[in-house]
Amino acid sequence: MSRTTAFVAAAVLVVLGIIAFPLQNVGEPKAECAAAGAPSSGFVDDDSGCPITIESYNEIREFESGPKLWRIAGIVLIVSGLAVAGYGLTRKKQRRDVEPEPDPRSTT
Repeated sequence: MSRTTAFVAAAVLVVLGIIAFPLQNVGEPKAECAAAGAPSSGFVDDDSGCPITIESYNEIREFESGPKLWRIAGIVLIVSGLAVAGYGLTRKKQRRDVEPEPDPRSTT
């Protein structure tokens, strides 16, 4: 892999890792208001000011406390990109203009 290819691959990995971070917030559950007189979770929705249902609270807590797979993937991609960039920095240039010496054992 040439240095240029390594840097392009590193840039692509880092950009994909950065893009993966906000994907975690897609599909976040919304708080549902409890009906008047119905049992509630004891928490109030900040946006509407009404008490939220127990089921809604459980969904929100599961989402917030669960593993953040897109963020983990983003971190792995960013670290991989930095490793590939480090490889590109430490890679020596190959000299292609020098022909290899012929093998003295060959009979041609």
